[in-house]
Amino acid sequence: MMQRFYAIALLFISTLFASQSHAQQLTFFDFRPARDSVQTSRAISSYNIGSDKDLYFLLSPSVSLEAELAKLAPSIKTEELLAMGNYSFDFYVDGKKVYTENLGPGAILPQDKITNRPLDIVLMSSSRSGLWSINLWDRFMAKAGLSLLNTQPKVLAIQISVYVNQNEPKYSSVLAQAKINMTRIPKVIDPSKMGTQPIAAESGFKLSKEKLDKKLIVALNTKIAEQTYRMINGIVVLKKGELLLEQYYNGEKRETLHDPRSVSKSVTATLTGMAIKDGFMASENQMLKDFYKLQDYANYSSKKDSVKIGDLLSMSAAFDGNDEVESSVGNEENMYPTADYTKFTLDLPMVVERENGKKWTYFTAGTNLVMDILDKNIPGGVEAYANKSLFAPLSITKFEWARTPQGKPFGGGGLRLRALDFAKYGQLYLNGGIYNGKRLLEESWVKKSLSPLQVLPADRPGFYGLLFWNKAFVIAGKSYEVYYSSGNGGNKIYMFKDLPLVIVITASAYGKGFAHAQADEIVEKYLLPAIL
Repeated sequence: MMQRFYAIALLFISTLFASQSHAQQLTFFDFRPARDSVQTSRAISSYNIGSDKDLYFLLSPSVSLEAELAKLAPSIKTEELLAMGNYSFDFYVDGKKVYTENLGPGAILPQDKITNRPLDIVLMSSSRSGLWSINLWDRFMAKAGLSLLNTQPKVLAIQISVYVNQNEPKYSSVLAQAKINMTRIPKVIDPSKMGTQPIAAESGFKLSKEKLDKKLIVALNTKIAEQTYRMINGIVVLKKGELLLEQYYNGEKRETLHDPRSVSKSVTATLTGMAIKDGFMASENQMLKDFYKLQDYANYSSKKDSVKIGDLLSMSAAFDGNDEVESSVGNEENMYPTADYTKFTLDLPMVVERENGKKWTYFTAGTNLVMDILDKNIPGGVEAYANKSLFAPLSITKFEWARTPQGKPFGGGGLRLRALDFAKYGQLYLNGGIYNGKRLLEESWVKKSLSPLQVLPADRPGFYGLLFWNKAFVIAGKSYEVYYSSGNGGNKIYMFKDLPLVIVITASAYGKGFAHAQADEIVEKYLLPAIL
C-alpha cells in the first residue's frame, strides 16, 4: 500500500515541473512514512537531517539523457555514448561548491536514459536503500556534508548537468537546480556515558596496559551515538597482540556473529596458501586447465585454459566479469540466482583485449572458483580442512559459512565470525603467519599476499595483493601504511606495516555510499591518534 501511494504521489508531483528553456527549478519534497495508514508528501523549503521523513526531488527532463549526451558528442553511436556519460551533480553549501560527482554509466536504468520520464531522486529514506541517488547523497555527506552542515541553517544547492567522458569529461550547461535550507541537529548525548566500554573477562587475549587517549574515544563514541557515524557495530583494537579496546554498538555484543561480506574473501587466499604449504596444490601458478575440462563449458578459449589461481586471487583474470559494472555479464548479482556458481563462472567469456594477470577488476565469482578448486583437491573437503587447520589453531569455535547452492563454503565472502575472531585473523598476518607460536602460513605466502601485485583504479589509493588491499593513513604529517581486508558495509580488518596494531571495524551499512569512507575516518581521526 505504501509503495503504491508513493508512486501516485510522485506522479502527481511530476505535473508541477514544466519544461523550461533554462535550468529547471526543482523543489524538494518530504515523504512521511506510514503511520496509522496516513501518509503525506509536501513541498518543503527547509529540512533537518535526522528527520523521520524522506527527502527527495523529481527530475522531469524535457528531453532524454540520451538526447542531452548526443548534444555533447553527436558523432558517437548511442550504445557507446550511454557507456561514456551520465548526469553530473554539483553540491554547494552557502554558495561554495563542496562536492561533485559524475554518475557512473550504470547508475541509471537503461530505459530511464532513453526516455524523458521523471526520475525519482531519493536522497534520504527510512524505507528504501540501495538506490543510486541515496548512495550519491551518502557520499556527499561523507566527503563534505558531515563537516559543513550543523545546527546553523545553511543553504544547500544542487545543480545537475550531463557529461561525456572522452579522455576527459565534457559537460553541458546546468540543466536543473534546487535549493533548500538545511540543518543537522544531532541527538543530545550525555558525554559521561560515552567512555571506553569495560572489557569483560575471557576475551582470549591478554589485556593491554598501553596508554589510550580516552578523550578521543569519548568523542568517537559520541559520534556513533548521535549517528554521525552510522551502523557501526563493533570496534576491536589489538596492540602487540594484546586487547586494548573492545566496544560494541547498535545491539551487537561479543558473541555476535557478524556478516563482514567480502572481508572473508581474504580467508580464501589464506586457505590457498595453507593448501600449497600442505602439498594439496603445487602453487598459485597452476592453471584452470589443471582442474577443469574447460572444453565442456561455454565460451571456451585457450586464454581461459591459462588463467592462474594467482590471477583469480589478485582479481586480474581476463574473464568478462566486473562486480562494479552493473551491465557486466559476470557481475556477482547475475551469479546468485543460478544453481551452480562454478558453472556460471566457467561459462563466462573472456575479454579479448585483456591479458590474464595484467589488469585489476573486482570479480567475486573468481574467488569462489578458487574455493571450489580447494574443496575438490583437499582430502575431506575445504570445510573440514579450514576447521582443523585455521579455525582450531586460532581458537575460533563459533562461525557460520555463507554457502553455495550445493551447500559448500562460499569463497566470495559472508563468513560470519565474532569481532574478536576477526582480530585473531588479522594478528596471524601481522605475525607473518604465526599464531600462539605455531606456524599456520608460510611467511613467503603472507608477504606475497600483501605485495603490490595489481594497480588499483586511479580513484583508489594503494594497491591490491592476493585478496588484500593496501593504503596509508596520515597522522600529524606522518604516513602509516596498512594492509586490510574490506567488505561491503564498511567492514574492515586493518593490519599496519610498521605498527604492532590490528584494528577491526564491523558495520552494517550495506550498500551505503558512506560505509568505507566513515570506517577510514574513524581510524584516521580517532583510533590511530588515540593509540599513538
